[in-house]
Amino acid sequence: MLDAPLYLDVLGAADYRKSHGAKTVAVVGGSMGGGAAADASIVAPPGEFNCLVLLGAQPDKPAEKIKAPLLIIVARDDTSGDGPRLPGIQAKFDRAPQPKELIILDGNAHAQFLFQTDQSDRVMREILRFLAMH
Repeated sequence: MLDAPLYLDVLGAADYRKSHGAKTVAVVGGSMGGGAAADASIVAPPGEFNCLVLLGAQPDKPAEKIKAPLLIIVARDDTSGDGPRLPGIQAKFDRAPQPKELIILDGNAHAQFLFQTDQSDRVMREILRFLAMH
């Protein structure tokens, strides 16, 4: 297990984008990267991120402190060495503030591997729809 605070990379990337003219920052992350994105939203000042999209991921920090609209996409049978991921993701999602959406897909693909399934078009459509809304 890594002890590095990966969310600092996400904060650094957002700061870089804003210092180079970006007016908005949306973050899409899968697995550990998704957790880092969510944690970055939690520690960042309000308004730092316009929205978060997590693929098979959840924050390590308290989900109720997420400060951006949240979309989580996860496969129903996605598992890790600790067992099914959905129960933990669902519990964190339930505590996250609105606006938020949870999309549960059939299958067992984890994070970015959702793009290698027959549902890849839907995953992309849902991400683009959510980004356009926020």
